[in-house]
Amino acid sequence: MSQEQPNDPRRSEAEKETKPNPVQAQPDPDQSDSTDRARSGPDKQGAHEPTRPMPAYDAPEVGGPLPDLDEGPRPRPVDDVQEALFEAAKEEQATDVDLDELPEPLPELDEGPRPGPVDDVQEALFEAAQEGAPTELDFEHLPEPGAGQPRKVVKFPHKAPDTAPTPKTDRPAEPGLETIPLPEFPDPDPAPTVSDFWPLLALFVTFRLLALFLLRPGGFIRDWSDFDTYFGIAALSDYSLYPFLNFWLEWPPVVPWLAVATYQLSLWLPPWSDDPRLWFILILGAVFVLFEVGNFVLIDRLARRLFESSTTVSRVLWLYAGLFPPIYAMLGFFDGMALFFILLSLDLLLDDRRFPSAIAAGIGFMVKVLPGLMLPVALRRLWHQYRTNSQDASIELGLYSVIFGLTILALLGPFLVAGPEWVLASARSMVGRASWETVWAVIEGYYGFGSVLGDRLNPAETNFAVHQGTLPWLHWLTGLAFAAIYGYLFTRPADYSRPRNMVALSGLTVALFMLYAKGYSPQFLVYLLPFILLIFPDGRGLTYALVLTGLNVLEQPVYFVLLPTATWLLTFIVIARFLLIGLLALEFAVILWPLELHFIGLAEWRRRLPLALAGLAVVALVILMPLLLWAYGSHRLQSGPVATFVRFMQTQRTATAEISPGPPRMLVSDQATYRQIYPYLSDDFDLRLAGGASQYNGAPGVVDLLEGTDTVWILPTGAQQETLRNIVTRRSQTLASYEFEGLGVASLHSFRGNISPFIAPARFSTGIELLAHEVDVQSGAVNVSLYWRALNPQSQSLTVFAQLLDADGKLVASQDSIPANGATPTTDWTTDAIQVDPHRIELPADLPAGDYTLIIGLYNNFTERIRAIAPNGFGFANRAVPLEVLRLP
Repeated sequence: MSQEQPNDPRRSEAEKETKPNPVQAQPDPDQSDSTDRARSGPDKQGAHEPTRPMPAYDAPEVGGPLPDLDEGPRPRPVDDVQEALFEAAKEEQATDVDLDELPEPLPELDEGPRPGPVDDVQEALFEAAQEGAPTELDFEHLPEPGAGQPRKVVKFPHKAPDTAPTPKTDRPAEPGLETIPLPEFPDPDPAPTVSDFWPLLALFVTFRLLALFLLRPGGFIRDWSDFDTYFGIAALSDYSLYPFLNFWLEWPPVVPWLAVATYQLSLWLPPWSDDPRLWFILILGAVFVLFEVGNFVLIDRLARRLFESSTTVSRVLWLYAGLFPPIYAMLGFFDGMALFFILLSLDLLLDDRRFPSAIAAGIGFMVKVLPGLMLPVALRRLWHQYRTNSQDASIELGLYSVIFGLTILALLGPFLVAGPEWVLASARSMVGRASWETVWAVIEGYYGFGSVLGDRLNPAETNFAVHQGTLPWLHWLTGLAFAAIYGYLFTRPADYSRPRNMVALSGLTVALFMLYAKGYSPQFLVYLLPFILLIFPDGRGLTYALVLTGLNVLEQPVYFVLLPTATWLLTFIVIARFLLIGLLALEFAVILWPLELHFIGLAEWRRRLPLALAGLAVVALVILMPLLLWAYGSHRLQSGPVATFVRFMQTQRTATAEISPGPPRMLVSDQATYRQIYPYLSDDFDLRLAGGASQYNGAPGVVDLLEGTDTVWILPTGAQQETLRNIVTRRSQTLASYEFEGLGVASLHSFRGNISPFIAPARFSTGIELLAHEVDVQSGAVNVSLYWRALNPQSQSLTVFAQLLDADGKLVASQDSIPANGATPTTDWTTDAIQVDPHRIELPADLPAGDYTLIIGLYNNFTERIRAIAPNGFGFANRAVPLEVLRLP
């Protein structure tokens, strides 16, 4: 607490002595004049007079000089506290009273009469001390301190326990009075603190080893990792082909050669018949587990530098141990190994072991280029340490850089001697590969994952890019922009002697690099997580970590495995991640340069940021879930074997509405087929699985499922297909039958007589039938899906035309193509199998609103239209089949 004095130097000593103290208790309204009483202090011999009111002074005349008053000796300080307060008052300094280090109350001694309090403040402090109650000083009524006013702190240090304190007094000890030594009161033992480090480390190691042995990366969705790549690279050693001696790679040599050593060791163990990768993955994965343990230990060491509380340190470790991305990276990639050298270099740097730090950064650079980011971080700290001597600063920065470079040269040197062409090819591949999974890739129109093309056995290879960037200048421009930003931040002053600032600078450097880099893979998140947790070991850091983890999962495996055609999803992911990492970079920068000092509202904005991020993440998830499920269903329908069947049957539901007002029943004999079509047809058809009676008691038989129906669709597949077909055909009339490649024959049956079989809406003279169609009118285009069937093999390739005619029969838009945009020419059609043929008719921008007739037809290589016949046996005019009239807005 602080006691602030007025700044007016002209006030008299008498005013200082008689000024009411704002700390005293509120005056009694019945005794209002008690606040004006004078205070009297001890006399020269230490005696104290009782407190009594001072008589009013009667001035002889207004404005006249005051006569000198003999007020007697001024009170002297009774102890060190009051002496320090008096000195601060004379120097017009504000005071802070620190009561945290007060010694334990001493036993009462018979020392004669105690000095009385000189004012209400001391009286209140005495009473609180006697009661053992805590004290607070309220200085609200004091005037505001002057700008730049110095502040004096009064502390109460502990007395030495082996020395009894002697009461301070101005009077001599009375004869015959024996001084009684004070007993010793030892400090209580500190509360035992139990570290979570060792139990956490045991769980950490055990969990990761078991995950390596029992889990596969990707789970149910995808079983794939870079271990396959490492295994293939290392297996070339069977043919005496080795990395950077006989072929190039897009990584530095350390990990490829580690993979070769692991492979050679695994050859000593008989291969597992179900998976020959077993021993290779377990051995190499165990090495990655060791580096993960190293990351855990280094995060603990860094946390202890940042936080005095063991609870906070344990929270950092628990958060890191519980996050999923480090496990994901360890099971399939070597990024945890590169992270180890980043953290090791930083830890050594904070220990002022700069040369080992440079060596660690150099080794990390040879594992993966990213640990080289520790070089500018280390140079900035050294610059700060030697900022007062430019010569020493230049020497230290130069030595660190030289050791960093020599470490790289020592590891790369053998390959530069034995195969420099392979090293150069590797460097070209790193620079020449295309962008992937970043905003830069989306801008260039690439929505795939990161990979490198080229012949690895060709040292002169230059074709590394998966796609050619449409904006080749973009990456150079962004590189210059980010270099300028980092250069500006690099030169801004900050206290880099503090470990927290060094961790923030490291996180800022990694974040800016990720914003600039033209490529990103989900495992790269492990480079950011330690810095997030070390700077924000609370809900703020956890929010960042979980939102970034969620974006990773949406990217892999949701996008790349489940929804590879939903490019809108990848666009959302990379933009959201770019903004979030940019926000993280700003958070790290605020640690180094507190902007709250200049922007008043920034502190409140930062306080609310985690809640806002969590809220946005929940809203995004609520919006995305139905979109993702719809996209998943659409993708599976397009890529599955039942796609043509489902889409065709959806058109037949409308066609058969006259004879079956309600949803027609469909019997399926195979459970796997039933599961495939149920999500798409359960709303349009009454789907039932037949054939259960032969396997399970109580399951309805086919006859039971036919009761009460006039018509039924059947899809006989699987082991029970003949049973279903025979029972239904013996009891019904077949109205229509359609064959679907890869699935089977679906047929419509009626249990009522005198119903005519279905006839195709259009039959062409070449033996092709148009069975159904779908139309979807969009803004600026009309999408048409045609369903064909060839009754006999086709000897010539026919072209489909789709046209829009206005009310006068004038052509306004059209689209001609080989069926399925050239993918399935008529000469390749399987007899009797349904073929789906999509067309898109682009509409003119100035097309007026109105009714337009959609017509389709076929013509041969001589542009001669094929004759088309209607169900009534008459030919269509102009050999074109009118489908329907569309009203276009």
